[in-house]
Amino acid sequence: MTLLVVIILLFVCGAMLPGEMREAVSERFMLGRVDGYAHVFFCALIALLSGLSGLSVPWIFIWVMVLGGLIEFVQLWIPYRSSSWKDVFDNAFGTSVGLLMLWLGKRYLSRGNDG
Repeated sequence: MTLLVVIILLFVCGAMLPGEMREAVSERFMLGRVDGYAHVFFCALIALLSGLSGLSVPWIFIWVMVLGGLIEFVQLWIPYRSSSWKDVFDNAFGTSVGLLMLWLGKRYLSRGNDG
């Protein structure tokens, strides 16, 4: 659960950086244009960890999309940031990837030792 909270905080804090600061961080860590990948990665990880903590799949999808939607809404007031439908799509794709990983992991673990 602690890891889930840390990942959510990283996602939110990264999304709330003003444009100039975001560019400076990106240059400092040589990240380039990883914005779309970051949405997919963080949403997949949040969905996976939420599933491991016991939330049901529909609620996971809803809550991760609401979180991403709130971030996009707040970015309207952050200097040099903007909202985009591409980010919403990347959030949905990442959440779906995380849920797929959760399902595959549970299926693998439930197979037992009979192969």
